[in-house]
Order: sequence, then C-alpha cells, then structure tokens
Amino acid sequence: MITVLMGAPGAGKSTWVRNNKHGDEHIFNTEAVRINRELDVAGFMQHQRIKAIKAVESGKDLIADGTHTIGTHRKVWLSLADRLDLPTRLIVFDTALATLLGVQKMREFPAPHKVVVDHHRRLQMAKHTIVREGWDSIEIITR
Repeated sequence: MITVLMGAPGAGKSTWVRNNKHGDEHIFNTEAVRINRELDVAGFMQHQRIKAIKAVESGKDLIADGTHTIGTHRKVWLSLADRLDLPTRLIVFDTALATLLGVQKMREFPAPHKVVVDHHRRLQMAKHTIVREGWDSIEIITR
C-alpha cells in the first residue's frame, strides 16, 4: 500500500503519521527541508525518493509524508504503485490558512509565510482535480 499525505506545512501530516503508522512502513519525510535551510533541496528529495522506491520495491508499505500539493509530486507515487500493482490512498489535510499560519508561530523551525500560503492555494485548486488522478481512495481531513 502506498499512502500519500497532502497538505500545507502545519496541516497535521506528521502528527497523523505518528498516530497511524504500524512501525514496519517506510516513511518518506521531507521535514528536513523546513528545518535545514542550507540543504540542497533537489539532491535531498531525489535521495529520499530513491530510498522510498527501493523500500516499496522490496515489499514495504509506504507513507509519503510531504506537502504533495504539486501534481507531479503525487504522480511519482501513483506511477510506482501502478508499476508494482499496489493500492493507493491519498489523505488530504484541508486545513484553514489561519490555522496553518498559527502553527508556524509555535514551531522551532517555521515554514516561511509565502511557502505556507502557496501550498494552501495549490491544495485548494488540487482538491478539484485529484479525483481524476487514479487514487484507489481519497480521504479529506478538515481542520
């Protein structure tokens, strides 16, 4: 099973992972991008995706904990699932912008205001198109 989380920074994705993982899944996580501003983002993301793909190819379930508000980022996981004939699940965290911005004020390493706003805007647009992407199930969590 490939589970993809989609939501702006602060939407509750990593909390969902902590509360719902079984312990044997591979967790793809992009939090280091927010925490380490000196990080080579493209290189880091490529490395993380390769590790996740290898884990899934070896038989592990995957939870992809990232914003995934860009369609091509979701398509990576859909293509992998299609190639390996695995079920997919998209969990959308539709969190109010004011809540997202409030969460950033409490974080040790907040996401920049523009990043939060951009992800929130893309998520609002994507909610209308994700039903045509081919997910086996879509769950929307509203906060």
